[in-house]
Amino acid sequence: MATVGNTYLTLKDKFAQKENGKIATTIVDLLAQSNVLIEDAVVRECNEGSTHKTTVRNGLPEVEFRKFYQGVSASKGEYTQITDTTGMLEVYSQVDKSLADLEGDTDQFRMNEAQAFLESMNNTVQENIFYGSKATNPAGFDGLSVRYNKISTDKNSIGYRVLDGGGTGNKNTSIWFITWGDLHTHLLYPKGSQMGLIHENKGAQTATDANGNMFEVYRDHFKWDIGMTVRDFRSTARIANIDVTALDGSSPADLIKLMIQAYHRIKRFAKTGNTVIYCNETIETYLHFQAINKANVNLSIENFAGKPIVSFLGIPVKCADQLRNDEKRVVSA
Repeated sequence: MATVGNTYLTLKDKFAQKENGKIATTIVDLLAQSNVLIEDAVVRECNEGSTHKTTVRNGLPEVEFRKFYQGVSASKGEYTQITDTTGMLEVYSQVDKSLADLEGDTDQFRMNEAQAFLESMNNTVQENIFYGSKATNPAGFDGLSVRYNKISTDKNSIGYRVLDGGGTGNKNTSIWFITWGDLHTHLLYPKGSQMGLIHENKGAQTATDANGNMFEVYRDHFKWDIGMTVRDFRSTARIANIDVTALDGSSPADLIKLMIQAYHRIKRFAKTGNTVIYCNETIETYLHFQAINKANVNLSIENFAGKPIVSFLGIPVKCADQLRNDEKRVVSA
């Protein structure tokens, strides 16, 4: 399991390469501040337009010993083909031209005014990585919770990578062990298009107010075509059904035990990827308290990319704001 600082080209790296100048840097910084996935997510171009076909092996070929002058039968593995789609996320921002010109640095003023739009797009992307569902929003893409949505004891199933934290109501959250990489989980963008968030300066344009009267504005267009595929489900795990109301009670979920189980269920399959643990602020705070307890040797405070964060068996634990505390119980398959 590789960690932060390896050679994977992440989404943040891609953003930073797209254009030069203050505005581009501002966009990258704004995205990274409110979306920790930007620092880690690997992104790849779709292989079929706006969709991406992935072949997943779900069965090994039969092999056998043979004797001299005796043949063996032909065999093959079992495969399933999965098609993932991308969604188009767009928004326009505009500011009064006269007001922007008064500020001196017009471009920076426009970007400051667009910050709320960018943050909203960022939050939507992060939320959909975890909770997106084409069943409820056909224009979007399927996130991780739709895929890791059942608990199973079958070691060959995706449900074996979903662990039960014991919560029974709808005040639950999850901890995710996500392994990013070409052979693991990665984000998508349509074939032949530009990767990531695209900023287009539309310049000065004429707008109308509520009464139909015209005035001049500066307009910016922001567009983010994005999807996700899980090429090897065995390298990502979910600890579901963590009752957040019970964490300070007498019988909270044994998160350390569950995290050790999750670690070992993906360990063999995650070696070629970059594994990161994601949780929300409630769980991150709880784990931080556990980390300063010297008896918890699996948790520690370490520096990753110059930042002190909680680490579990050398894997960074990061706070993803869009992970909810009101998840419904995940049941057995």
